[in-house]
Amino acid sequence: MKSEMEHVVDACRRKDARAQKRLYDEYAPKMLGVCMRYTHSRDEAQDLLHDGFIKIFETINTLQNPAALENWMNQIMVRTAINYITRNREIIYADLTQLPEEYLIDYPDNEKEENTDLPDYSLGQIVNAIQHLPTQCRLVFNMHEVEDMEIATIAHRLHKPESTIRSTLARARRLLRKKLQNEE
Repeated sequence: MKSEMEHVVDACRRKDARAQKRLYDEYAPKMLGVCMRYTHSRDEAQDLLHDGFIKIFETINTLQNPAALENWMNQIMVRTAINYITRNREIIYADLTQLPEEYLIDYPDNEKEENTDLPDYSLGQIVNAIQHLPTQCRLVFNMHEVEDMEIATIAHRLHKPESTIRSTLARARRLLRKKLQNEE
C-alpha cells in the first residue's frame, strides 16, 4: 500500500502542479534550513531553494525509492548549494538566526576525547561560530560534519586533493574551538 507522499511523488512525475505544490509546501521549510547553512542570507537561501526544487521536479523520475524522498531532496539541495559556492567563490556567511529552532542542526560533539576540557556551548554559540568560518572551511565542515560525507567524496566534489580537505577540516575545527573559547 502506497503512502500519501508516494502518491504525491507519482503525481509529480506526471507534472501535476497541485502535487508539486504539496511537495514544496511539505518540504520547503526543511530544505530552506539546508540552504541556509551554505548561504549569506535568507534571500540567497531562498534562491537556492527555488533552484533546488526546479532540479527536484525535473529529475523526480530518477527517484527509485519514494520512501527515501526527503534524503534524496536533501542531497539535491546540498549539491545545489555546493555548486553555488564553488561557482561564486566568495566569502559567504549564513544568517541561521532567521530560521526557526527546529530547523537548526544540533551538532554532536564528535571530538569528545579532544574537547573534554571545553565547556558545553549553546546551539546558538556553535551556529554563530560556524557562520564566521571562512567559506572553504565552512563548506568542508558542513559537508563532513553535518552532511556526513567522507573525505574522499568531499575531495571529489570540490576537485581538491584529500590532503587539502583534511587540512581544511582540521583548520575549521581549530577556528571553531578558538571562536567558542573567545566567547566565554
